[in-house]
Amino acid sequence: MIWQFIERAIRFGARRDRAMPPAVAVGMCESRGKVLQLAESRGREFCRRCSCILAIAFALGWPNAGLDSVFAAEGREKLAVQVSFGHRGTERKTLTPRFMAGSPGVEVTAVPREITVGGGAVEVVKVEVAWDKSALSARQPHSIWKYLLENSVSNQVERLKHDPAFRPGVPLLTVLTAPDGTAGFTIGLEQLKLHKAMWLPEHDAFVTLADSQIGFSAHLASLKGERILDRVRRQPESTLAEWTNKWEDIGNPVQYDKPWESTWLGTKGHLTGLTARYGSVYKFGIDRWANVRPDLGSPHKFRFDLAWRESKWSGQRIVDGLPILSTTFKRNGQSCEIEQFAAPLSEPPANRRGEVASVLMTVMHVSGAGPINLGFRLSTENTNCQPELRQISGQNCVVDRATGGLWLMIHPGQALAIANIRVAQADTNPTIEFDCVGELSTGQTNTLVVKLPSPVAATEAASTLAALDYAKARQATIRYWESWLARGARFEVPEKHVNDLCRASLWHALALPRYRNDTTGAELMDLPYSNFAYGQTGADWPINHAVYVDYMIHGLRGYFAVAEEELASMFKSQQKDDGRISGYADWGVNSPAMLYAVAQNYLLSRDRMAFDRQLPQALKTLDWCIARVKKSQEAKDASGLVVEPLNDLSKEPRPWAFLNAYYVAGLEKFGAALEAHGHPRAEEAKSVAELLRDCVRREFARASVKAPVVQLEDGSWINLVPSDAAEPRRLVEQWYPTDVDTGPLHLARLSVVDPRGWLAAAMLNDHEDNLFLNQWGMANEPVYNQQGTVCLLRDEPEAAIWTFYSMMACAFSHNQLTPLEHRWAWGQYYMPPSTDGAWFELYRNMLLNELRGDGTLFIGEAVPRPWLADGKQIVVAGAPTYFGPVNLRISSASATGLITASIEFLSDRRPSAILVRIRHPEKKPLQSAMVNDAQWTDLDPAKEWIRIQKPTEARYVVIARY
Repeated sequence: MIWQFIERAIRFGARRDRAMPPAVAVGMCESRGKVLQLAESRGREFCRRCSCILAIAFALGWPNAGLDSVFAAEGREKLAVQVSFGHRGTERKTLTPRFMAGSPGVEVTAVPREITVGGGAVEVVKVEVAWDKSALSARQPHSIWKYLLENSVSNQVERLKHDPAFRPGVPLLTVLTAPDGTAGFTIGLEQLKLHKAMWLPEHDAFVTLADSQIGFSAHLASLKGERILDRVRRQPESTLAEWTNKWEDIGNPVQYDKPWESTWLGTKGHLTGLTARYGSVYKFGIDRWANVRPDLGSPHKFRFDLAWRESKWSGQRIVDGLPILSTTFKRNGQSCEIEQFAAPLSEPPANRRGEVASVLMTVMHVSGAGPINLGFRLSTENTNCQPELRQISGQNCVVDRATGGLWLMIHPGQALAIANIRVAQADTNPTIEFDCVGELSTGQTNTLVVKLPSPVAATEAASTLAALDYAKARQATIRYWESWLARGARFEVPEKHVNDLCRASLWHALALPRYRNDTTGAELMDLPYSNFAYGQTGADWPINHAVYVDYMIHGLRGYFAVAEEELASMFKSQQKDDGRISGYADWGVNSPAMLYAVAQNYLLSRDRMAFDRQLPQALKTLDWCIARVKKSQEAKDASGLVVEPLNDLSKEPRPWAFLNAYYVAGLEKFGAALEAHGHPRAEEAKSVAELLRDCVRREFARASVKAPVVQLEDGSWINLVPSDAAEPRRLVEQWYPTDVDTGPLHLARLSVVDPRGWLAAAMLNDHEDNLFLNQWGMANEPVYNQQGTVCLLRDEPEAAIWTFYSMMACAFSHNQLTPLEHRWAWGQYYMPPSTDGAWFELYRNMLLNELRGDGTLFIGEAVPRPWLADGKQIVVAGAPTYFGPVNLRISSASATGLITASIEFLSDRRPSAILVRIRHPEKKPLQSAMVNDAQWTDLDPAKEWIRIQKPTEARYVVIARY
């Protein structure tokens, strides 16, 4: 028994010593330098105790007593590792790499020494590593990760399957190249055993097995493949056609039928939402077959279905980027073209803006010789509403038998008649079905009109409904939405699909809100995530709506009054007494996101009165955010990071990257807005933002150093930046959006970490090569589009264009241009305008942006080259910027060697500099430039830009010569 006791004591001590993580040795912050001495003293004390135990064991005659036999009994593995530095670096640098256990149970034997590498000097360091075999069960991937592993490209899947994140307790070796732990990398030792060599170009480090050395040159020669971003830079520029050929069209029911498509009142999948007026309670959803449903929040429920037996779906599209939907069916040489839109039946009562009695107008043009039989079905979704067909005011109407309420009016046209009326008096869902039948001669077209009111129209409104002329209502609908478009900035490029989506993104946002009156008659505004997803009352998605709609759509396009009212609604419904902004699942990011959106819109509008109206609520939220940051500075872990829940599935308070990114960006932008406003709390907000930024940069650098490196498509290895600073690995057992969509790349998107630095490079390459489905440049929730802005911040226009077109094909149906939420393997919902906002912000910033952060207005940073082909032009009118509204026109006469850009400032504010990039359609080099008729020398042909320093004029005309 005594031997067992001694053996257990030794094992316990050894395990405790080996389990000491690198964080203990390095310290969580620089102020903990004494931890190193503490670790060393504990190690010496442990050795002394072991020596005493072993002395007793020898004295008692225990055979073969010693630590080696004890560790051997545990099945220890050993590995000799060789790390060489300086293979590619051109400049000399001196470092002292330190080798440490990256996971519990790993023992490292190495002698630290200073080395000088680079400029032709290569130094080799050897290390001995030993570890216990892990008996822990593998982590099971979450369903979206599982889909990725089963359906993405083979190389990507193979790399992911061998990621150490799937195996708890895997042995890791950490190599520190900075004393504070903010530089270096961690190797998965089992991955090293599998691959035998690992090249880390960002660290200029080459890792091999010491006893089976592979030469550096030979290893490089053996690597195949290319990083996705390197491929994007090398290959021809992306086009929309390239991506629509890759991404399946969610708007095509013949091509796209997935188990994760959401259902609603008997429909499955894609729905395009239409409304007659901004703020209306009554909205309609049209599926791909032209069937009609109310939205989730409508008090009037129904199902209206169309059927042309034995016909085939031919297509569906919106008309000129407006909320007019056209669907086509074909059958034996005949065709049926259906057009649908929402129109008002009457104006709302006073003080009840949302009560817009509306009508879904449907016109069906049927042509082609032969018999026609069009079927219709209307279900009331109400056990108390029994439908029947009646003649009212000379019109065929479906009415409620008891009340006479008018559910539907149909004008079958001259060639068709109503027949085969069937009524199902069901207890749960009373339904009426009927057909419109007839025969068409050659060249004849029959026009059938269906009017579906919502809510049910009173009997006395039948004459008004009958008098509603389809053509006039269509023109009035066009005028209404065109008037909305005319109120804001204009963005036009020589690509119709882009222009249509730009136009559609506005009404997608305007269709969402709902004015509603509570029981006291007070007006409320509902801002759901989508009219076809989640709860419909309240305004409980502040991060998505405030940032991605009210800033990215309304702010960037100049609809500041709309944004102000919607932001006020969010403050009213979601702000707690302590200033915190709650919302669906209480995302921790909601509070700083509100500050971010309010600040961005003020910096764009400089509307002091509007900002003053928002300040009381915003300052309360500022107090909350500052208090949270100060609390994080006092936390025991000394990381200084804010710890709160992330999203609706990751509710555990953790130091999430997405969360901390918005805390820094929200405080920083709000501080800038306060400064522009002359408010005394500006410096406080900015200083707290900088304090947190320092912590974020330090702790996520340390977390990245601790996380095992990941392999890229070219065979090289790079740091992993985790989404949770306290869990340095991929979170494969958690929801994919936790690790990716709302993951660490937002640190670079919001410039919390240097977008051009090593952390951003690691994140970008890992996402493109390993995390996006099929390496197609888009995450599961395209709304978060975390990489597009980073590409602009890094001035990589080809990558930004790649993301731009991939998002168009992935996040929207190809012809209806309807946005979605989840793209794959999760409940797919439609019409969230936040998706439009993410796309529009990228689009706007490709044309003009202030992203450099130094007061520069960058014109044309990532304009696709075909947009500047000879004879084409780009027009931007009244675009809000930090420097006031701006007009821009770029006109190409490239056939004669000239491209002209005209920039006009509509306020007295000016940037510190203007950069004008002209991306020649044939990549011809810039030869010379003129600015306002003067020869200009401040240009860079390699970067394709002309620079105007300290502009003072209201208008600049830049002529580029090739």
